[in-house]
Amino acid sequence: MNSRKVTKVIIGTVVIGSAIAYFLYEAIESSWAYYYSVDEFVESQLVETLQNGNAGTPKTDDNRIIRLAGLVKPGTIVRSAEKMQLDFELAGQKSSVPVRFYGVMPKNFTADKEVVVEGKISDNEVFQANKILTKCESKYKVKLNEKSDSK
Repeated sequence: MNSRKVTKVIIGTVVIGSAIAYFLYEAIESSWAYYYSVDEFVESQLVETLQNGNAGTPKTDDNRIIRLAGLVKPGTIVRSAEKMQLDFELAGQKSSVPVRFYGVMPKNFTADKEVVVEGKISDNEVFQANKILTKCESKYKVKLNEKSDSK
């Protein structure tokens, strides 16, 4: 092969390799999510606001997707069927975070249940969830009533 063909092959390989690397990076970056417990999240927000001098205002210039894990606080679930809106508080050991979700409520979503929400903190200090993941009960768990009935 002459030098022109070799140069074209090298340039083509670099361009195609760069495009593939860019698309892989974009795909992976969009699926990255920071995972926090409610208490870790509240503490990190407090530290960031104190460092920035904006006491009481959450840091919102960041477009990170965040996953929060906690328990649905009893007595805080408010549903609006018209708007397909679900508001509740996600509680940790020491603190809680108000959450708003638009969409269909998961079937096994109840108070005092462990859930993971994925989304972003909004300007009004409400966590805007775009996904709610509930913990499923094991299908293989034997209920006490069934066990005593079989005797």
